[in-house]
Amino acid sequence: MTTDGGAPSNLVVAASSAILASAATYYFVSRISLSEKGDVAAKTKSQQGNPDKKENEQLGPAKSPETQYELNLRGKIDRIYEQHGPKPFEFDNEVVSVFDDMVSRSVPLYCEVIDLAIYWFEKYYVPGTKVYDLGCSTGTTLDVLARASKTLVNETNNPCQFVGIDNSEAMVSACREKLEWATEDNIVDIRCGDIIEAGILNASFVIMNYTLQFVPVARRQELLQSISSGLNPGGILLLSEKVRAECSELQETCTWIYEDFKERRKYTKREIARKKEALMNVLVPFTEGELRSALSSAGFDNVEIVAKWNNFTSFVAWKSPRLPVTITGKNGMHQKKDPPTKIVTPNLDALFDTFPVYLDDYLEPKLLSLVCRQRMEIFADKGFKAGSMSNDTLQKFNAIAEMIQKLPQLESDTFIVDQDELFIGDPKELTEDEMATFQQCINALKPWKKGPLRLFGTKIDTEWRSDLKWERLQRALPELKDAVICDLGCGNGYFMYRMLEYSPKLVIGIDPNLHAWLEFKLFQRIRSVDNLKFEYMRGDMMASLPLVFDVVFCLGVLYHTPDPMTMLKDIHKSMKPKSVSSTNTMVYHIVQVSTVCMFEKFLVSQQ
Repeated sequence: MTTDGGAPSNLVVAASSAILASAATYYFVSRISLSEKGDVAAKTKSQQGNPDKKENEQLGPAKSPETQYELNLRGKIDRIYEQHGPKPFEFDNEVVSVFDDMVSRSVPLYCEVIDLAIYWFEKYYVPGTKVYDLGCSTGTTLDVLARASKTLVNETNNPCQFVGIDNSEAMVSACREKLEWATEDNIVDIRCGDIIEAGILNASFVIMNYTLQFVPVARRQELLQSISSGLNPGGILLLSEKVRAECSELQETCTWIYEDFKERRKYTKREIARKKEALMNVLVPFTEGELRSALSSAGFDNVEIVAKWNNFTSFVAWKSPRLPVTITGKNGMHQKKDPPTKIVTPNLDALFDTFPVYLDDYLEPKLLSLVCRQRMEIFADKGFKAGSMSNDTLQKFNAIAEMIQKLPQLESDTFIVDQDELFIGDPKELTEDEMATFQQCINALKPWKKGPLRLFGTKIDTEWRSDLKWERLQRALPELKDAVICDLGCGNGYFMYRMLEYSPKLVIGIDPNLHAWLEFKLFQRIRSVDNLKFEYMRGDMMASLPLVFDVVFCLGVLYHTPDPMTMLKDIHKSMKPKSVSSTNTMVYHIVQVSTVCMFEKFLVSQQ
């Protein structure tokens, strides 16, 4: 089907998919019961004699004829949100008691995705390696895979080893009960713990279905990096998630379709509304683009969508076998060396603000999503692919990030920004142990560039007297009060703090220097300032921030840029035109110590 112009219409395709899915859903819920098929073995003991289960009612949708295995669903029919109002959703005993019915009725293609996992498992499992289910819940997927693995055991005479991990004790208990038959034979190892800290080892296949969306956003990249590091070359991650549309209008349509789907799965409007409220800020979905970017940054070489219904999507991420790099030695002999793999940096990642909420006031939703994806990609790489960052340096910076996090988050009253020396913190605000950590931190951050600085009474030995440059700039500063300002190439943010004297609305520093970023994070740990933001990004990202800034400072940066003209064009795109409030938009660039160039952008109206 096409639009009038002949191009395929995404809305028409989406509508067609919804109609087909509706038909499939109707087929699901109208099928005969398991007992009518005579498949009595599939009925579990927990279903029999269940007082909450009405006559002719079954857990979840009926088995599709296309799937290979009957799902081992246990527990009660989900009526939690019919019985009481919403509360923050958590995987407690109450939820676990109805979870099998809840997830199989609430998640489109739930049975099919588990069936799909069998194919990917059989294709990519390597004997002698492990299979992980992260966020294994009650073990329904593990149960199916473990049953399917019996065929491989007969072929290889080498039992598959499955590991299921979940941080809910109630879930783990239910999982162990369901997989009692497998744990007795040491086929499955069920663990209760944090999937981020678990450590993936010697894995050829990892499955993580509808789990990442519940992980704190700031730690998702760390988790994906951990999975990638633990997967053997050639290994597969099967990832299923509820995704968010980049367009808010299309997201509303996706929500409407999904809520209708749940009604056809016998949920009432009241149940749907209450659960939706309970999941608010608990289930936080990424967009498809953000997931692709995060997977790519974690080291997965190929990412493909293998199943999709509306806003529920299953990805396969492949860690391809690394080809060795050929190196010519001094003796002329060719040696083969595997390319280095970037180490995991959980402490650095914990300091990274995944979603810059403040930009929501300045960028359209689609562009904001693009910027979020780009900045995540840049931070995840940290200059490693380009060769500007080594694992040794990353290890050092990760240790510094750990020290910063050990310091208390303070709102120090000692905060002076209107004099040459930036003065933050009183030594009396730290305990003896905290002061020792602080001293260790500032020593590890040497050499310091921009200054002068005095932190917690300690004078920092900085290489530059940035106050002298600021003194010259002050003679010709534009109006900074209530302005949105960019400090491009901000270093540790010394000039950003000096601008606070003039009461700006927002100051955004942009610099791809991880060392400087850590220094700024230390400043913010001592005295957080809400309207100062440091974006670990390259200068070419300025083009992705159109019409945002009233004033842009580009101090000592342009002559380090390979293409200065393109940089100036990108800066120009980021600037607002001259507004009716008479706020002049200006860019300063210091080429030499004694030279200041000033540019002004005017709006040219089309008559």
